[in-house]
Amino acid sequence: MSAAPTRRVERALDLAASQHSLLTADQCRALGLSRNAVHRRVASGAWTREGPGVYRIAGAPRTWLGRALAATLAAGPGAYLSHRSAAHLWGLDGFGPPGRIEVTVERHSRPRRRPGVVVHETRAFALIGPARRLGIPVTGPARTLVDVAAVSRDELEVLRALDEIRRLGLASWPELWETLVLHARPGRPGIGRCRAAIEKRYGRTVPHTEFARLFLRVLDRAGVPPPISEHTVTAGARRYRLDAAYPDRRVAVELDGRVHLTEATYAADRVRDNALELAGWIVLRFTWDRLASSPHEVVADVRQALVQRDPDLRSPVPESGTNERRSGVSWPTEREISSA
Repeated sequence: MSAAPTRRVERALDLAASQHSLLTADQCRALGLSRNAVHRRVASGAWTREGPGVYRIAGAPRTWLGRALAATLAAGPGAYLSHRSAAHLWGLDGFGPPGRIEVTVERHSRPRRRPGVVVHETRAFALIGPARRLGIPVTGPARTLVDVAAVSRDELEVLRALDEIRRLGLASWPELWETLVLHARPGRPGIGRCRAAIEKRYGRTVPHTEFARLFLRVLDRAGVPPPISEHTVTAGARRYRLDAAYPDRRVAVELDGRVHLTEATYAADRVRDNALELAGWIVLRFTWDRLASSPHEVVADVRQALVQRDPDLRSPVPESGTNERRSGVSWPTEREISSA
């Protein structure tokens, strides 16, 4: 191979190194590599085909990020990673790497269908909020929330996406609301679920864990006023962050997940509880097992603490052992339990 073709191949390899070991046929042509030159490298095993017009450098590790970029490249220059795949790319907790890659293209683009790739066509392509993350074209966070709501039948999944977008600071409340309004139209799937999630959380600090999310859901379904999530309080000259709190009534709620099982954390929790109680707080602690097995008892404890601080709030408190129908509490589903 002469010096000029060698340099072209080297430039192609440099480009591939910056995009998860992938190249497109159009990029090869722009670098001066002919179709025959590309075919020779494929025939020799130096490159492998990853999709229509997409090649991977042989020997490079296969990764989810590589699959995601290959899916968008194969779908055309106007394709963006979207829906649950975009949620994972944005780093939203609770959205693991999905087996099927989802991409969105403009209506009537009609890219070639590929196994393991779901292509969504949209009429609202101008509202996609295009972005790039880790070298992959992806829908913006606010649009990703709308898309997750469109394919989800689980309100908790939509809340999870919203909470994570806010926790990570990926989109502001006005941006989320504006995106919802711009996408709202008759027949647009998921708009109702997305609106309900934003209205439930709007302007509030969102919970940072799935445990806290389920706790809020149990309280909501039982008709208990929602606490403030991730509330910061000063007690004993130290500042503490509470999982949930009713500051005006000095009722604190701590949700003991796996991190609280260590000896050091257990000791620190006792110090914090003492400081809060000496400062006049009622401290309630709940484990995941208790929330999952006896949500009515959790609700009863919260109600009782609120009533102790404000008798005017007195309302029937379910007795221990009452069933779900009598207590008005919705038990977490098996799917919710397994995902927490």
